Amino acid sequence: MEYIAYTDAKFQFTGTRKHFFRDKQYYVSVFEDYFVMGNTCDTQSPKYKISLDLKIKINWDLKKQKNDIIIQSFVFPYKNSFKTLYADHVDLLKQLQFNIIIFLRFKELLGLSVTYEGIGDLYLPILQIGKGSSAKVYSAKNILNQNIYAIKAIEKTFLDSTEKGSGLAAYQMEVRILKILSPYSYNFLTLKEIYEGDHTFYLVTDYLEGASLSEEIERAKNLLPDRRLSIQTIKILMYKLLSNLALLHKNKIIHRDLKPDNLMFAKKNDYTSLVLVDFGLATFEHLDKFLFPKCGTPGYVAPEVLNLHFENKYTTKVDIFSSGCILYKLLTGRSIFGGKTFDDVLRANKKCFIDLDLPLDHVYLTDLSLNLLNQLLQKNPKQRISATQALSHPFFEQISQQSTQMLSTFISNVKISHNGNFNLQCEEQMSKYDIEEYQINSEMKEDEQNTIQVPQTKRCSLMNEFQSPFRSTFKFYQKEPLSGIKCLKLIDLASPREDSNEIASE
Repeated sequence: MEYIAYTDAKFQFTGTRKHFFRDKQYYVSVFEDYFVMGNTCDTQSPKYKISLDLKIKINWDLKKQKNDIIIQSFVFPYKNSFKTLYADHVDLLKQLQFNIIIFLRFKELLGLSVTYEGIGDLYLPILQIGKGSSAKVYSAKNILNQNIYAIKAIEKTFLDSTEKGSGLAAYQMEVRILKILSPYSYNFLTLKEIYEGDHTFYLVTDYLEGASLSEEIERAKNLLPDRRLSIQTIKILMYKLLSNLALLHKNKIIHRDLKPDNLMFAKKNDYTSLVLVDFGLATFEHLDKFLFPKCGTPGYVAPEVLNLHFENKYTTKVDIFSSGCILYKLLTGRSIFGGKTFDDVLRANKKCFIDLDLPLDHVYLTDLSLNLLNQLLQKNPKQRISATQALSHPFFEQISQQSTQMLSTFISNVKISHNGNFNLQCEEQMSKYDIEEYQINSEMKEDEQNTIQVPQTKRCSLMNEFQSPFRSTFKFYQKEPLSGIKCLKLIDLASPREDSNEIASE
């Protein structure tokens, strides 16, 4: 066994293993990647050494004392059995008298390094706030700290039944990315804990009190004189969105499904609390091959994704294009790619013909706003600006002093120098998934000024195929909110028959 530097321990406490004849005390030391239990506080030959990874499952045993609930023991796997460690009686008394919750601190340190069991013992469900074919989301109260969280419950049977195991791989990718982003609660939906039951995975996240940007856009359309959010609000929203993207891209992560539905507000009536949510299609930029290479929501997808060839690569610049589509909708009140049907929108998005020769109104449409739009929506990703560069655009210099003060509350994770360079300390991780599938998320939402009607057969049926002697079949996968990715085949109206070789066949 390698030398154990106990000076590097993050936390130390004592616990008791109960035996038939005599109980035995152990000293527990928690390190970055493992914890040990030994007879002394500095032993180099500990009885137990447990590595921290998601395959390790920890169970917590609770005890009610008067009006309080405390953790009195935890169960951990060791070789082919399970061991239980109890808190010392003195520590239990401290928990009651001085609120020094030893095991709770231990649980916090384990964080996202292990998987927990017995979610029903620690969380009381309040309401079901979302439902899909493969997942449900509940609001729930943690009985230890009384805080409210959101819990996403994902059925294992669905993940196991997906093609080539893509469902399970997508879940693992999402968890891996959420773990990296967990320190940045001002920018992203934050993962708190991971639980596993016999039939379900559970992701415990922050509970977001506010609405989605999509809902705010609809509310403005119905209530505000310009049927749009104010220009100052738009600047605040876009500055926060680009700040979030700068941090995301610094971690070499691509969201791949940016749209108003996936931008939510952590707090009610606070536009500076905008965070990115739904990382079900997110991936690492440096992978040799992407899981779900063709994905996103038509109307917001970068052209290099929809027109992907065999090289199977693109960069974080795809998110920049999507942010441009969002800015266009905020400024004009309509979607950038129009169409009466899903096929029309898909075709317009793939051709990517964008006309920014719009009449100036000197409020929403100005030389500065159109210039920023042009740089965000460049068809060639090499000519498209980055999030860092966009944040230095003169469009944001006209934010009012009040707005600037509001913005200062969330720039704690992103520091911008005068030349636009970022000073960020972010962890980079790589993944080695090697799955060859071409998929597209066709999640659509009706827009009052740009109606998109998707036939039910296309939205809900699995593997419906529409043939045409003149057009190739465009294969894509539909990802409904809180649902799995459904495989559909539609006529590719964006390319002639001879272009069909760019779409991978099964």
